[in-house]
Amino acid sequence: MGGTIKDWLIALLVLAAVMFGIYWFVVRDTPKPEVPAPVTEPAPDTKPSVDLEEPSEPVIPPAPEPSPPKEEPRKLPALNSSDSEARKDIISLSPDGALAKWIVPDEVVRKWVALVNTATKGDLMPKNRPFNNLEGNIAVKELETRADGQKVYVLSQENYQRYDQPVRLFAMVDTDKAVSLYQFWYPRLKQAYGELGLKNKNFHAAVLAAIDQALNAPEIEGPIKLVRPTVYYKFEDEKLEKMPGLHKLMLRIGPDNAARVKEKLRELKAGLQNLPTD
Repeated sequence: MGGTIKDWLIALLVLAAVMFGIYWFVVRDTPKPEVPAPVTEPAPDTKPSVDLEEPSEPVIPPAPEPSPPKEEPRKLPALNSSDSEARKDIISLSPDGALAKWIVPDEVVRKWVALVNTATKGDLMPKNRPFNNLEGNIAVKELETRADGQKVYVLSQENYQRYDQPVRLFAMVDTDKAVSLYQFWYPRLKQAYGELGLKNKNFHAAVLAAIDQALNAPEIEGPIKLVRPTVYYKFEDEKLEKMPGLHKLMLRIGPDNAARVKEKLRELKAGLQNLPTD
């Protein structure tokens, strides 16, 4: 039995050693399964989703818009090719181009200059005027017959009315625009005035002198008597008959029209006097 017990004990020890070795090499060295780290859910995106088909418009900082190009200064045409533009400018002074029927189309600048030069002496040009003459004949009414058989006439109201339209258009002229256009055209007006061969004079002074001549026309009260010794009518009063032609015209258009013309001329003169001279 003793040997048997000893052998049994030895067998138990061997078994224990084997079991320890198995634990050491197998159980101890076996890697432990990794525990997955807790997954943290991302915070919900609070930004609005972007629609790829309709991208949002980019924000562009404001900037001043470019200003339009400045208008090029108007070029003054040569005197010999100025008729169209000069006439167009004169017509633009009245509403709806109503002056068109009165302004001649040829030698516009030269004819106005010649008219001004003649008016400085109180005279009127008999022809080649820069405007069309009034249609129709002078309208008179027979007043009486003198002892010598000479008939006496008076200018009628109908005669004064013949001048109503051109006087009304003249009174409606934009004074500031007229002065501005005069300043623009002055080099050509001066050139045309120089062609007249006048020495030691400037056109601006001539314009002011012509205006003064019209403003100095007398104002006659009562009917203006006429006689007709020949084809043409004449003033019965010799003093009136000897007046310069511009003064006679101011009488023929009637007192109301003459007052309107003088009022406008005073406006124009006030504007022209502030412009530089030659």
